[in-house]
Amino acid sequence: MRRLGCFVVIAVLAAGCATPTANQPAANDQTDVWFMQHMVPHLLQTTSIVDLARDRITRPELALLADSIDQQGQAHLQQLQGWLTERGLAPYDPQQDPSSRKATDLERLAQVGRAKFDLAFLKVMTSRHRAGIRLAAAELRAGTVPEARELARQLLAELQAQVQQMTAWTRAWS
Repeated sequence: MRRLGCFVVIAVLAAGCATPTANQPAANDQTDVWFMQHMVPHLLQTTSIVDLARDRITRPELALLADSIDQQGQAHLQQLQGWLTERGLAPYDPQQDPSSRKATDLERLAQVGRAKFDLAFLKVMTSRHRAGIRLAAAELRAGTVPEARELARQLLAELQAQVQQMTAWTRAWS
């Protein structure tokens, strides 16, 4: 009987150790972690592209959109990085993938002359936003963490509206 009591105590302690704390993601939060870990480098790259574009964009309305993209991206980055840090997680690092050595959007855009820059920026940013939309949509389909789902909803609305605007400008300016 005493031996059975020891096993029960050990089982209870082990179960307590296996339970995720408030700061650690549960096993069923894999989509949420994936979304946040991939959205961080996506947004970091996007803000780097906007930084490059600041003194090259020629149209004032496009400059305003670029500023909006940067401000939204910075706010989302803080939220994402805070969530990951609280859980002891790091963002995914695409540089660790040896097959990812193709030229980046930033490298390609840096080679574009000022005369063609606005359209090149629109093309790059529209493509990046569509990738962000896919990330957010994946979170909304399978994510379970309410704050991650809410962020994905917000990102989806912002990115879709900006893609519509950029698509219209691309048609008008081509």
